[in-house]
Amino acid sequence: MDLSSGFRIGRVRGIDIRMHWSWLLIFALLSWSLSQSLFVGGSFDRWPAGVRWGAGVGTALLFFGSVLLHELSHAFVAQRYGMQVPSITLFVFGGVSTLAQEMSTAGQEFRVAIAGPLTSWALSLTFGALWLLTRSHDLSEIFVYLAAINAALGAFNLLPGFPLDGGRVFRSIVWARSKDLLGATRTASRLGVAIAYAMIALGLLNVLLFGLLGGLWYVLIGLFLKSASEGSYGSMLVESALKNVSARAAMRPSPEPVAAALSLERFVDERLLTTGQRAFLVERAGAVVGIITASDVVKLPREQWRATAVEAAMVPSERVLTVGPETSVVEALRMMQQHDVHQLPVIENGLVIGLLTRGDVMQQIELRTVFGEHERRRGRERRG
Repeated sequence: MDLSSGFRIGRVRGIDIRMHWSWLLIFALLSWSLSQSLFVGGSFDRWPAGVRWGAGVGTALLFFGSVLLHELSHAFVAQRYGMQVPSITLFVFGGVSTLAQEMSTAGQEFRVAIAGPLTSWALSLTFGALWLLTRSHDLSEIFVYLAAINAALGAFNLLPGFPLDGGRVFRSIVWARSKDLLGATRTASRLGVAIAYAMIALGLLNVLLFGLLGGLWYVLIGLFLKSASEGSYGSMLVESALKNVSARAAMRPSPEPVAAALSLERFVDERLLTTGQRAFLVERAGAVVGIITASDVVKLPREQWRATAVEAAMVPSERVLTVGPETSVVEALRMMQQHDVHQLPVIENGLVIGLLTRGDVMQQIELRTVFGEHERRRGRERRG
């Protein structure tokens, strides 16, 4: 599932709060389900349909707030350790906090991971107390539901299936004992995949043997957990392979800049097609004023290329993202993905010394994945 789609609904302590489109679907279904099942019977039957719908929407909003607080607790603890948290995204299966980097110690991992379930259980106790105070009122049913759903949310997230909170807690324990983050991630990921298969099997049994369509929800969650577990381990493999690779080591020499006044037609014919390069710095009077890529050119109709200067289609220098020569390629790749660009100029002492492209990073990943075990073996031999 592509969590980059959706929209921003707010910002808290520098963290973008985003909502994936799938959350709107689950919000509508939850509101409808609550209005038709929770607020029925007894005195609720005297409520107009509009009031029951309003109560359903209000309860769904409180659940929305509970999930958000769960994710914010992760983010706030991570920020205490100096980590950047660019965004939190709410989607059909709950929420996910995007961290700019992995934890540096097992203790940090444990505290950040456990914060979410503890927050959910604290909310459960709070709503339970509100139920005790209001149990003679019809609306106390809302607090019973929210107490139960937050208790369940905390318990489910503590399943030891990576990358659920419980899986991260499990990884932190293995990491603390083994001192091997990659190995701990591999173990936690395998357990996550096993739990995912168990959920899929349970869901299929509910559907096929008992005719319970709710089992399909277990199947969907299991499939998502399997994908997330495997993807998280894959990401860790990439970071492990590239952790000591700098932009300087992976970059390519910057091709000769193009003149700002050159027409797009000549730029395509004389530079893009003849060199095979996709990105070029743009120069005016000896100074770099921007960057132009093949993607910038194709945004304009072909019939306009002859009359349009490169300068009109380029990205001006003040909007160009750059990295230093010692920047980790892992960080550079995150920047490219976050800002949807395919190359970053490498700047040293105010001068462009090269270009780092996604292709360059992918090449490093391929080489170091293939020869990584050889490199680790040589390292062990040197230490021995």
